[in-house]
Amino acid sequence: MSACGGNESAEPAVTVPAVASKSAETAAPGKPSAPISFRYEVQGNPVVGQPVAVNVFVSSSTYDRPIMLSYRVNDASSVVFPESQARQSELIAEPDNGPKMQQITVIPQREGRLYVNVSAEIETPDGTMIKTTAIPIQVGSAPRELETNGDLVETEEGETVISMPAEQT
Repeated sequence: MSACGGNESAEPAVTVPAVASKSAETAAPGKPSAPISFRYEVQGNPVVGQPVAVNVFVSSSTYDRPIMLSYRVNDASSVVFPESQARQSELIAEPDNGPKMQQITVIPQREGRLYVNVSAEIETPDGTMIKTTAIPIQVGSAPRELETNGDLVETEEGETVISMPAEQT
């Protein structure tokens, strides 16, 4: 893999579909949504300590306006950016040219499901609007860590439920 994050190995790119979201036209009344959508592809097979490229595709129904992208991680013990990775970039959506791609590079620090947050900010007639997505990156074969709240118990009717008794402080 090159320093710029290109995928030079024989491993195929892993395409991860973005979570479906409501468009501005189908959003609930009173809850405006930024006219931006995301799609992303994790390139190659992420390995702890090795840079991995993530292609982020951004499209907007609002053309000829700059979209400011920003990238961050909430847990630096799970994934970091290399020093050369910009934390912000700007692009302009163009009609008929499809989504714009920005490539970011991250370095996983452990195995499991890790996340990189991408936010896009655009000026609209209604003011500044922001849309954010979390890009999951599966590193290694370690399963996703699930946190269990409460205890599984069986009721008299034979149904399994999670018991979460109130705690007194």
